[in-house]
Amino acid sequence: MLNFRRHGRGPALVFQHGYLGGNSLWNPQLTFFSRMFDVIIPDAPGYAGSAGEPVAETIAEMAEANFALLDHLGIDDFCLVGHSMGGMIVQEMAAQQERRIRKLVLYGTACSGKMPRRFETFEETANSVRQDGLEAMGRRIGKTWFVEGEDAPNYWLCQNSGNGTTLEAALAGLRAMPAWDGSDRLGNLSMPVMVMGGDRDRSYSLDEMVHLYRSIPNARLGLLPHCAHNAHLEKPDLFNQILADFLLET
Repeated sequence: MLNFRRHGRGPALVFQHGYLGGNSLWNPQLTFFSRMFDVIIPDAPGYAGSAGEPVAETIAEMAEANFALLDHLGIDDFCLVGHSMGGMIVQEMAAQQERRIRKLVLYGTACSGKMPRRFETFEETANSVRQDGLEAMGRRIGKTWFVEGEDAPNYWLCQNSGNGTTLEAALAGLRAMPAWDGSDRLGNLSMPVMVMGGDRDRSYSLDEMVHLYRSIPNARLGLLPHCAHNAHLEKPDLFNQILADFLLET
């Protein structure tokens, strides 16, 4: 069973972290949203506190692991937020069991792992992992997730959130992302959807996020100014307010 944190009362709200992350990546959101939601934040298979779990080789397997946890907790329906690779995971969850998702938030992500404008290819990242080790690679690419790089106030929160992640899980994620494509299912999403991201994201381009927004029938778009890939850590108050307006709207 996946490791997770849970806090608060109300409707269930699930956050899914992205590549090299862990549940503490959502600390500012856990504090804010637990006042109005039952917040649940799992660690992906092989990541952080779930390092002892079998590694998931595909995005679909990661989605299934989340459902297994939610079934164990007795949660039938929930709002769902996914960031980066986590945005792919939650899109897959919506494709597998759409009826369970009240509202869906796709943040700093795309509808396909084919990302021609990513700061480097997934193969280059994998080679960096093998040559330099997971920690060094994480520090290098983590700098690209903030406008201010290592000087960003929450840079080290980001770096430490994935502590414990296994090399096998990190390499599996780099294989799973480019192999995944959910673009042909976007038109089937019937729940309210918010696409969010930073306007200076170097992992997922603005064009990719706008394309995602325009491909979903019942979607809206929220862009955070002067933010990179980890906008929720760069401007947490603004991010939380935009997200809360969407989630609490009736």
